[in-house]
Amino acid sequence: MRIGIIGPTRIDKFCAATGFEESEYRHFLEKVAEILAEGGYEIIVTPSYTSAPGLVTQVYKDLKGKKVIGVVPEDDTEFGWFDLDETIPDEVINCGTWRNQPETFCESSDILLVIGLSTGAMIELCYSKWFKVKKLLILKDFLSNKLHPEIEKDLDVEYISIQELKEKIR
Repeated sequence: MRIGIIGPTRIDKFCAATGFEESEYRHFLEKVAEILAEGGYEIIVTPSYTSAPGLVTQVYKDLKGKKVIGVVPEDDTEFGWFDLDETIPDEVINCGTWRNQPETFCESSDILLVIGLSTGAMIELCYSKWFKVKKLLILKDFLSNKLHPEIEKDLDVEYISIQELKEKIR
Protein backbone atom coordinates (compact mmCIF):
# COMPACT_ATOMS: atom_id res chain seq x y z
CA MET A 1 0.00 0.00 0.00
CA ARG A 2 1.23 3.47 -0.90
CA ILE A 3 0.57 6.30 1.52
CA GLY A 4 0.96 9.86 0.25
CA ILE A 5 2.16 12.19 2.99
CA ILE A 6 0.97 15.78 2.71
CA GLY A 7 1.56 18.69 5.04
CA PRO A 8 3.20 22.07 5.43
CA THR A 9 6.38 22.96 3.60
CA ARG A 10 7.70 25.18 6.39
CA ILE A 11 7.38 23.68 9.86
CA ASP A 12 8.35 26.93 11.61
CA LYS A 13 5.72 29.00 9.77
CA PHE A 14 3.07 26.31 10.33
CA CYS A 15 3.74 26.29 14.07
CA ALA A 16 3.81 30.09 14.28
CA ALA A 17 0.45 30.33 12.49
CA THR A 18 -1.24 27.62 14.56
CA GLY A 19 0.38 28.28 17.94
CA PHE A 20 1.69 24.72 18.22
CA GLU A 21 5.09 24.15 19.81
CA GLU A 22 7.59 23.26 17.10
CA SER A 23 9.33 20.63 19.24
CA GLU A 24 6.00 18.89 19.95
CA TYR A 25 5.05 18.95 16.27
CA ARG A 26 8.43 17.50 15.26
CA HIS A 27 8.01 14.72 17.83
CA PHE A 28 4.55 14.00 16.40
CA LEU A 29 6.01 13.75 12.87
CA GLU A 30 8.65 11.31 14.14
CA LYS A 31 5.89 9.13 15.62
CA VAL A 32 4.04 9.14 12.27
CA ALA A 33 7.24 7.97 10.58
CA GLU A 34 7.70 5.18 13.12
CA ILE A 35 4.17 3.87 12.52
CA LEU A 36 4.64 3.93 8.74
CA ALA A 37 8.05 2.23 8.86
CA GLU A 38 6.87 -0.46 11.29
CA GLY A 39 3.82 -1.15 9.11
CA GLY A 40 5.91 -1.79 6.00
CA TYR A 41 4.11 0.81 3.92
CA GLU A 42 5.57 2.61 0.92
CA ILE A 43 5.33 6.37 1.22
CA ILE A 44 4.91 9.00 -1.47
CA VAL A 45 6.27 12.51 -0.96
CA THR A 46 7.39 15.53 -2.85
CA PRO A 47 10.99 15.10 -1.64
CA SER A 48 12.39 17.86 0.54
CA TYR A 49 13.91 17.44 4.00
CA THR A 50 12.84 20.96 4.99
CA SER A 51 9.10 20.16 4.93
CA ALA A 52 6.91 18.27 7.40
CA PRO A 53 6.59 15.33 4.96
CA GLY A 54 10.37 15.57 4.55
CA LEU A 55 10.95 15.14 8.27
CA VAL A 56 8.64 12.11 8.24
CA THR A 57 10.63 10.76 5.28
CA GLN A 58 13.97 11.25 6.99
CA VAL A 59 12.91 9.35 10.12
CA TYR A 60 11.15 6.70 8.00
CA LYS A 61 14.39 6.11 6.08
CA ASP A 62 16.47 6.05 9.30
CA LEU A 63 14.11 3.32 10.54
CA LYS A 64 14.58 1.34 7.31
CA GLY A 65 11.09 1.99 5.97
CA LYS A 66 10.10 -0.08 2.95
CA LYS A 67 10.27 2.46 0.10
CA VAL A 68 10.12 6.21 -0.55
CA ILE A 69 8.62 7.32 -3.86
CA GLY A 70 9.14 10.94 -4.85
CA VAL A 71 6.84 12.93 -7.13
CA VAL A 72 9.12 15.46 -8.81
CA PRO A 73 8.38 18.04 -11.53
CA GLU A 74 11.60 17.28 -13.42
CA ASP A 75 10.57 19.19 -16.55
CA ASP A 76 9.34 22.36 -14.86
CA THR A 77 10.97 25.51 -16.18
CA GLU A 78 8.30 27.91 -14.97
CA PHE A 79 8.64 27.56 -11.19
CA GLY A 80 11.83 25.53 -10.70
CA TRP A 81 12.55 22.94 -8.06
CA PHE A 82 13.01 25.11 -4.97
CA ASP A 83 14.46 22.80 -2.31
CA LEU A 84 13.57 19.43 -3.82
CA ASP A 85 16.13 16.65 -3.55
CA GLU A 86 15.93 13.68 -5.93
CA THR A 87 18.42 11.72 -3.82
CA ILE A 88 15.81 11.29 -1.05
CA PRO A 89 13.42 8.85 -2.77
CA ASP A 90 14.20 5.28 -3.77
CA GLU A 91 12.13 5.83 -6.90
CA VAL A 92 11.14 9.04 -8.71
CA ILE A 93 7.92 9.66 -10.59
CA ASN A 94 8.37 12.57 -12.98
CA CYS A 95 5.14 14.57 -12.94
CA GLY A 96 6.44 16.96 -15.61
CA THR A 97 5.52 20.31 -14.10
CA TRP A 98 4.23 21.67 -10.80
CA ARG A 99 0.85 22.05 -12.47
CA ASN A 100 0.70 18.23 -12.76
CA GLN A 101 2.08 17.50 -9.29
CA PRO A 102 -1.22 17.23 -7.32
CA GLU A 103 -2.80 14.98 -9.95
CA THR A 104 0.23 12.67 -10.15
CA PHE A 105 0.55 12.63 -6.36
CA CYS A 106 -3.07 11.53 -5.91
CA GLU A 107 -2.93 9.01 -8.75
CA SER A 108 0.15 7.42 -7.15
CA SER A 109 -1.32 7.18 -3.62
CA ASP A 110 -3.78 4.68 -2.17
CA ILE A 111 -4.22 6.78 0.97
CA LEU A 112 -3.50 10.45 1.58
CA LEU A 113 -2.31 11.15 5.11
CA VAL A 114 -2.56 14.81 6.10
CA ILE A 115 -0.07 15.73 8.83
CA GLY A 116 -0.92 19.44 8.89
CA LEU A 117 -2.74 21.84 6.62
CA SER A 118 -1.14 24.33 4.25
CA THR A 119 -1.98 25.74 0.84
CA GLY A 120 -0.09 22.95 -0.93
CA ALA A 121 -1.71 20.27 1.24
CA MET A 122 -5.13 21.74 0.45
CA ILE A 123 -4.46 21.50 -3.28
CA GLU A 124 -3.43 17.85 -3.01
CA LEU A 125 -6.29 16.84 -0.76
CA CYS A 126 -8.83 18.65 -2.96
CA TYR A 127 -7.47 16.84 -6.04
CA SER A 128 -8.35 13.57 -4.29
CA LYS A 129 -11.93 14.28 -5.34
CA TRP A 130 -11.06 13.32 -8.91
CA PHE A 131 -8.14 10.93 -8.65
CA LYS A 132 -7.51 7.43 -7.27
CA VAL A 133 -7.32 7.79 -3.51
CA LYS A 134 -9.09 5.17 -1.40
CA LYS A 135 -8.89 7.09 1.87
CA LEU A 136 -8.18 10.64 2.95
CA LEU A 137 -7.02 10.62 6.57
CA ILE A 138 -6.44 13.88 8.39
CA LEU A 139 -4.53 13.62 11.65
CA LYS A 140 -6.36 15.91 14.04
CA ASP A 141 -3.59 16.08 16.68
CA PHE A 142 -2.11 19.25 15.13
CA LEU A 143 -5.14 20.59 13.30
CA SER A 144 -6.45 24.02 14.23
CA ASN A 145 -9.81 23.47 12.50
CA LYS A 146 -11.64 20.96 10.37
CA LEU A 147 -12.14 21.63 6.69
CA HIS A 148 -15.05 23.84 5.69
CA PRO A 149 -18.25 21.85 5.10
CA GLU A 150 -18.32 23.12 1.51
CA ILE A 151 -15.05 21.27 0.87
CA GLU A 152 -15.77 18.26 3.09
CA LYS A 153 -18.97 17.42 1.19
CA ASP A 154 -16.92 16.52 -1.91
CA LEU A 155 -14.22 14.48 -0.16
CA ASP A 156 -14.12 11.19 1.68
CA VAL A 157 -12.43 12.62 4.78
CA GLU A 158 -11.84 10.93 8.09
CA TYR A 159 -10.35 12.81 11.05
CA ILE A 160 -8.25 10.54 13.22
CA SER A 161 -5.74 10.77 16.04
CA ILE A 162 -2.24 9.37 15.83
CA GLN A 163 -3.38 6.58 18.19
CA GLU A 164 -5.88 5.47 15.52
CA LEU A 165 -3.40 5.61 12.65
CA LYS A 166 -2.24 1.97 12.67
CA GLU A 167 -5.82 0.73 12.58
CA LYS A 168 -6.98 3.11 9.85
CA ILE A 169 -4.18 2.46 7.32
CA ARG A 170 -4.60 -1.29 7.19
